Amino acid sequence: MIRYHQLIRSDLKLIRRDPMLILSLLAPLLYTAMVIWGIPFMVEFVSVEFNTNIEKYAPFFKFFLMPVAPMLFGMVYGFILLDERDGGVISYLAITPLGKSGYLAVRMIMPVLYSLIFNISFIYISGLDVYLNTFQAILLSLIMATEAPMMLLFLGAFASNKVEGIAISKSFGVLLIMLIPDFVFQGTWLWVFSASPIWWLQRAVFHPVHSWGYLFGSAIVHFVFILLLYRRFNRRFD
Repeated sequence: MIRYHQLIRSDLKLIRRDPMLILSLLAPLLYTAMVIWGIPFMVEFVSVEFNTNIEKYAPFFKFFLMPVAPMLFGMVYGFILLDERDGGVISYLAITPLGKSGYLAVRMIMPVLYSLIFNISFIYISGLDVYLNTFQAILLSLIMATEAPMMLLFLGAFASNKVEGIAISKSFGVLLIMLIPDFVFQGTWLWVFSASPIWWLQRAVFHPVHSWGYLFGSAIVHFVFILLLYRRFNRRFD
């Protein structure tokens, strides 16, 4: 337990010394403020100035922002991992009592905890709780929180350094873009976007009749993504 505590304290020191990592952790708070004040203002502004009601799109805008926090938390810990790999720290820790598995467990669990707390809070602050009961909200928050280790493993598996990590982390935005057609259009052809794990969570929120089925499907898709990325990460780590 002491070893884990020391590693967590070391992570916090690294984050405090890097302005980009600090901003990445603060960004979810900034766009939560936008959800609270910015979206209502925009809805009213468009209604008054352009005589157009966009209120029906507000829930989608809110949900669209929600997965960004786990991605950012995962990116922060992914950058820490890349820095430590460049410095040979990971190789050293792998032969200590903490071990490779203990090291990776801390790296994956911490952003999941941050994400879970944020997701649950965001659901109730944004008003998305009207689409879900309490248990569904918690389950959705937990599943979405696993996108943090997905991002971490993605960076560890494909990036050689932080510069590459910054570049390839932007590709995660594709998962968000795949949400737009499903909200705007209708039809069975939209299942082509089911490759995105977030697509299933969006369906769980906005298709309440089948919420449990989409939550179950999302859990499976997230698990498959994490498993594949973990195997890739392991091969590169070794």
